[in-house]
Amino acid sequence: MNMSIGVICCRVLEAEMKTVIQGFPEVSHFEVMEWGLHIEPDLLLETVTAQIVALQEKVDAIVLGYGRCQILDELPERFKVPVFRPQADDCIGVLLGQDRYEKALLEEGGTWFFTPGWTDLGMDFIFHELQVSRLGEKGLDPMQLARRMLKDFTRGLFVEVNSGDREELEKKAREISKTFNLRFEKKPGTLSVLRDTLNQAVKCLTPQEVI
Repeated sequence: MNMSIGVICCRVLEAEMKTVIQGFPEVSHFEVMEWGLHIEPDLLLETVTAQIVALQEKVDAIVLGYGRCQILDELPERFKVPVFRPQADDCIGVLLGQDRYEKALLEEGGTWFFTPGWTDLGMDFIFHELQVSRLGEKGLDPMQLARRMLKDFTRGLFVEVNSGDREELEKKAREISKTFNLRFEKKPGTLSVLRDTLNQAVKCLTPQEVI
C-alpha cells in the first residue's frame, strides 16, 4: 500500500521543509502558502483550513509547516485525514526547538529573531511584522517608526539552518541588526522538529504488526 502525505507550508519555512522532505518519498503534494498571514490570525486560520479541506481529497495525511502561530490550535478537530503540526509557538520554535526558543527569550527578552526565511525577506519582513508598511501611504516614515518600536531590543539572533544560502542570509541578518543597533549573535537551528512531525505522519499510516 502506497502512503501519500501532503505538506502545507508557510513560505518562511519553505527551504527547510524542502530539505526535510527529500528523505520522505511518501510526500506527494507540497503547497506553499503566502507569508505573513499570522498578522491576521483569523485569516490564517481560514486560509489553512481551506487548504486542508482541498488537499484532504488527494492524500492520506497532511503535515503543516507552521507552528501554533497564535491561532492554529483552533483548527477544526475533524478532517477526512489526520493532520500533524510541529509543537512549537511559531516558526522560530520550529527551527530552534521550543525549549531552546524559550531559553533564548529568558536569556535576553529584547531579542529579535532572524530565521532564514524571514531574513531572506529583509526589511519587508521587519515593516510587515511591526505593521508600519501602510503608514508610508500617510506620509510617515516606516524606517523611523521601526527604529522607535525596536528601541528596547538589544540582540539580533540569527538561527543557522543547513538550507538555503546560509552565508548570504547571515550577512543580511548582520546588516539589519546593525541598522537597528542590535548586537548580532547566532545559534544553531535544527530540522529535527519538522522531521519528527513527518515521521509521526508516516507512523500513523504504517500498518502495525499484530503480535
